[in-house]
Amino acid sequence: MKKSFILIFIISLNLYAQTDTLFLSLDSALNLALTKSPDKTEALIDKKSGLINLVNGLTGILPSPSAQANYAVTKNSVLSNTPNSQTTTYSGTIGLNQVIFDPNAYTGVYKGILSNDYYRLSAKNKLANIVYTVKTSYYNLAKTYHLYEIAQTALNRAQDNFNFAKEKYRLGQITKFELLRSETYQSQAELDLLNAEKNLKIATEELKSQIGYNDNFPIKPITIPEIKNIELDDNLVLLNIFANNPTLNQNKKTKTIARTSYLQAIANLLPTINFFWQSNYTDTILPKSISNWQQQDNISYGIRLNFPIFEIKSYLLNISNTRNELNRAKLLERKAEILIHKTAIDAIYAYKDAKMRYQYALKNLELNQNLLTLAQEQYRLGAISQLDLFNVELNFRNAQNTFISALYDTYTSYAQIEYLMGITNLREKFE
Repeated sequence: MKKSFILIFIISLNLYAQTDTLFLSLDSALNLALTKSPDKTEALIDKKSGLINLVNGLTGILPSPSAQANYAVTKNSVLSNTPNSQTTTYSGTIGLNQVIFDPNAYTGVYKGILSNDYYRLSAKNKLANIVYTVKTSYYNLAKTYHLYEIAQTALNRAQDNFNFAKEKYRLGQITKFELLRSETYQSQAELDLLNAEKNLKIATEELKSQIGYNDNFPIKPITIPEIKNIELDDNLVLLNIFANNPTLNQNKKTKTIARTSYLQAIANLLPTINFFWQSNYTDTILPKSISNWQQQDNISYGIRLNFPIFEIKSYLLNISNTRNELNRAKLLERKAEILIHKTAIDAIYAYKDAKMRYQYALKNLELNQNLLTLAQEQYRLGAISQLDLFNVELNFRNAQNTFISALYDTYTSYAQIEYLMGITNLREKFE
């Protein structure tokens, strides 16, 4: 019996198909969003930014070649023995510098790696947000289709009741008051259907904006996932969220970068050590080949040490500034942990509550369906009053709405849990 009710609601999505309707599965909606969403482009830019920072950090420890060329003309003084003469000189320098020890260079490599990780997490967070918003919009559209169907069915019942009441009034079996009450019930059903239709249009446009669909044709969801009997372990869910949440991991990376900058500022008091090699050429003749250069060049090489002892003020100021930024990063990480913990607990409770309400709502719907069938038959036989029938029909409609709300609240609350875990596609799931 329970499966039949669920099947009826799922099949009902196809009852309002129109010409040129876009029938869309959840997977297709996600693929469209991940193709057209500006957030996807921004995620790709974030990934590229991280890669650029990584490469930039690596360049600090790679050998640094240098080259310089000079052309000079020297005119002799009029007081010299050879007045009005001039000398042409060609000179050049090529060299190579290799870092042996430099706090800025080596911490720069590490910070480049951290920065790359940070931007990759930022990209993952944007993708997870796309998946979450598309899921919630898709579920909301399916929900409003169901509510529209319920309102349409309620209007059909109200019209049947009103037509039946008119016939009974004509036969003198009911009063004018009862006839007007039946007409009022029909009028209210018409208003409810109008409101359901408005909500359906709003939900459709919301999903369109998420997937980049610009046509005026309606969208119809065609896949609704099953309600799985997943019993969440609160501690396990929290562990997974704290391990995989992109926002929290971004804050951790920010703290690590700040700590690295602080240690770098302290290490800057140490001397930097570099190996250098240099070839200098000077002659009045432009070298025509490498051998000409080698015949006239002077080669020097060695180890260069640089002691930053005369930069003590900027050194101390930099330490103070980076330590302050480290404290700020720690505080932001703690605030993120508190917020994500609260959001995760709320999502877990929302899922459990929705799942429990779904079970009760399904049972309540079955009871009200049976009661409605019995009440309709008894009303036609004159065994119950019109007011009794209206109350039963109203309770049945409320039971339908409650069931649909609990059904989709279960989907959306579970989608929020997956979002908090940074899940970015349908195949990546937490079970």
